Amino acid sequence: MKSLQLKNVIHAVGGQLVHGSEDLLMKDAVIYHLHGVTKSHTLIFLDRRKPFAHEEIQHLEPFVIISDARDSKEKYKEAFAVIEVENIRSAIFAFSDFYRNLFKLPVIAITGTNGKTTTKDMIVHILKEQYSVQSTVRSRNAPRKTFEYLMGIDDDTDVGVFETGLGAPGNLRYHCDILQPTIGIITNIGVFHLDKCGTLENYIEAKGEILEGLKNKGTLLVNADDENIASLPLKDYKGKLIFFGKSARADLRASDIKMDSSQTRFILTYHGEQYPVVLPCLGEHQAYNAMAAIGAVLDVGVGITCAIKSLTSFNVLEKHLQVKEGINGSTIIDDSWSLTPGALKEALKVLQSISGGRRKIVLTGDIGRLGAHSKKTHVEVGDMISEQDIDVLVTYGPKARDVAKRVAEKNTKIKVYSYLNIQDVHHKVTSLLAPDSLFLFKCSNTDNELMGLKEHFLKHAGDQHDE
Repeated sequence: MKSLQLKNVIHAVGGQLVHGSEDLLMKDAVIYHLHGVTKSHTLIFLDRRKPFAHEEIQHLEPFVIISDARDSKEKYKEAFAVIEVENIRSAIFAFSDFYRNLFKLPVIAITGTNGKTTTKDMIVHILKEQYSVQSTVRSRNAPRKTFEYLMGIDDDTDVGVFETGLGAPGNLRYHCDILQPTIGIITNIGVFHLDKCGTLENYIEAKGEILEGLKNKGTLLVNADDENIASLPLKDYKGKLIFFGKSARADLRASDIKMDSSQTRFILTYHGEQYPVVLPCLGEHQAYNAMAAIGAVLDVGVGITCAIKSLTSFNVLEKHLQVKEGINGSTIIDDSWSLTPGALKEALKVLQSISGGRRKIVLTGDIGRLGAHSKKTHVEVGDMISEQDIDVLVTYGPKARDVAKRVAEKNTKIKVYSYLNIQDVHHKVTSLLAPDSLFLFKCSNTDNELMGLKEHFLKHAGDQHDE
């Protein structure tokens, strides 16, 4: 955080000094019930309804408390200073607005059901060659992290690049109120987070909060081929609107997308010029992620040829469609980062593209965060898988049973095995894997049992395999 005079903070939050002195230089700020205090000279935003443990941070004195407690002077007398405000939430937003506007820099906010982390990582990979970048750590994109990320911006920061995760309506609005992005990206909108959003329509509307977050004046990049994005009121957006995709209306258009065992290649058309793009990662969806990333960095000021060249050395985050050696001479596609219907569909495309005549085996688990729509969605996933040219489907979990049942009903050519016991999955898959096997391992990284099982299928250094 950029160091701030406490007296300027008091003015920014509209607070009243009720204890101590305003003569202190502040070096960090936290929302107490969301973030840990890690250094001295910290501003602590403290909700009067939340407990405060002075003894845990007394070694980090001096610190300053900003609270909406009416007895804050007595309640927090251990602090160097206490600032009383009418409403703590309003004070947090007021301070965020004050702090954000100290910096005239581009901030990129990325949302979407799938592809947020990869798109963010691609953007950071391109920008870091020329700029100092503050960004989301891995995929830690929950609203509770956003204030922390804002505090990571200082005078040395050139660009901010942040994922804006959504679990419920209002989340994106919160991200944008804190970060005040100048560039927004919607990668795609699929079926997810229906446990809190209730319906797909509500989920789409919640994703659309990024339009108001850009205040009708920023640059918005959207997937031209996504029918759910098309239902957003894009025609009313007053800022700069850029489409990416395969369709003719895309400003950044991909064609001739091809894959081998380690790369995805495509031709990018932009302003009438064609550019070959090589990505060291797998999937048609990676072409979409790359187009979104290229569009964003173009708006920052990076040249298109520089951006494309940077992507040739991009390393995708682990568990994203990585081809690995498996036991018994098999080949495994490890796509165990997240599990949504859209992500599974893209993984199946990769399986088909690189199979090379090998026996295609798919393992998948339960899809979470679907609420009352869980059974319907799992059946629809079964419909989608039944149309695939695969040889074997193995499912694990009670919800995934609906997937297996549907596939068995609709495509008798696919051998289907469904289990509720993880050891049964272990035994069956082990018996299936062979030198002619291409095995898609698809689950969420929060599925602890499947994640633990995955290690048994991977060939590790020192493993012996039969010739």
